[in-house]
Formats: sequence, structure tokens, C-alpha cells
Amino acid sequence: MRSLAEALNEVPDHRSRLGRRHGLSALLVFMCTGMLSGCQSLQALTSWGKRQEGALLRAMGFGRGRGPGYGTLQRLVRDLNVDAFECALFGWAQEVLKAQSGGADWEGLALDGKVLRGSRAGRLPGEHLLSVVAQELGITLAQADVPPSTNEAKACLPLLAGLNLTNRVVTGDAAFMQREVCQLIIKQQGHYLIVLKDNQPELHQTVQDWFEPFPPARRVSATKRAGA
Repeated sequence: MRSLAEALNEVPDHRSRLGRRHGLSALLVFMCTGMLSGCQSLQALTSWGKRQEGALLRAMGFGRGRGPGYGTLQRLVRDLNVDAFECALFGWAQEVLKAQSGGADWEGLALDGKVLRGSRAGRLPGEHLLSVVAQELGITLAQADVPPSTNEAKACLPLLAGLNLTNRVVTGDAAFMQREVCQLIIKQQGHYLIVLKDNQPELHQTVQDWFEPFPPARRVSATKRAGA
């Protein structure tokens, strides 16, 4: 299994060769590690880097044992190829999942949609993201926007299509109780567990009726049928 730094080497470096002080992979590892440590802004990442020991920063790829400054991080995220970064990160996450699972059966993947906190602006809808998360390891395998013109059930189809679902159980709420979602999971040798709650009473009652036992058939005698 590759290290995170090796996986992030696949991200193309958009910066000019002139004036580079740090490798792109080192900067991306720094940001990922800082965010895993609770940093939620560039200022927080900068402060976090100043508190780290030189040995840790050198292990990330900073030869002088000093982390990047705020300006460096700001320029990095401004022009970063986000699609390539996510592709490398999610590819590494799937490698970790495969290595850690050891071929275990019934591995759980959760479909989960959230609106980013603070992303709403007046009447404009917030940034709605849908993720596929490996439940045991807690890592995101795929993520995409949910446009206002569609829903989570539609948005999850390309995410699931790009994953290996063999011997994996995809879980989700009633929003994913759609035929095309379930058929795609089965087509890719996976399984699904969709939770339906009382907050959708009509659909809940319909599903419940399907599992109710049929009433016993009434026998009608031949004499009675002839008389009819």
C-alpha cells in the first residue's frame, strides 16, 4: 500500500518552478494532517504547523523542519487542481480500505449527505455534499456535489459506479430507496440496507403491507360453486 505522500505525488503541480520552497506533496500532506487534527481554516493550519516538532515536519517533506506560512497555503488552495487532488486522495483511501479489510465479508459503506455549515447565503441554498464513507475505518471513498436541480438518489449513482462494491453493504436512509440505486448496487455484486423510518408514513405503510402475511384462503365447496 502506498503512503499518502506517494499517492499525492500524482497531483499536478500548478506552480511556477521559480521560487518554490516546498514540494507540492509535502504541502498537501501538511494540509491533510492538520485537518485531521481539527484545523478548519488556513489560519488554524498555519498556527498548527508552528506548534509541530521539526522531526515531524521533516518527515512530511519540509527539509528545514519548518511548516509553510499562511501566504503559501493561500496561493496553494487558490489554484489547486481540486479534481486531481480528490482523485488521488480517494484512490489512496480505497487502497487503505482494501489493505485493512483483509478480505472480510459484509464490509459497510455509508451514503451520507450534508449541507456544509455556513454555506447558505440568504435565499441561496447551501453547499450540499454527498459522501460514501467506509464505516469501520471512517474514511471517505468518494464525494460529490448535489446540485439543487437533482437529489441525493441521483447524485449517488456516479459515486457508486466508480467503486468496487463486491461483498460490501451499502447503507443509507429512505432517500436512497430507489429502484435504480438498488439495481446498480446489485449489478456491482454488492448488497444494500436502506433504513425507512416513520417520518415517511405513506412509504413506510406501503413497505409494511408488503411484509404482512396474506390472509388465509377461503375454501368454497363444489356444491356452493355450482349453485352460484
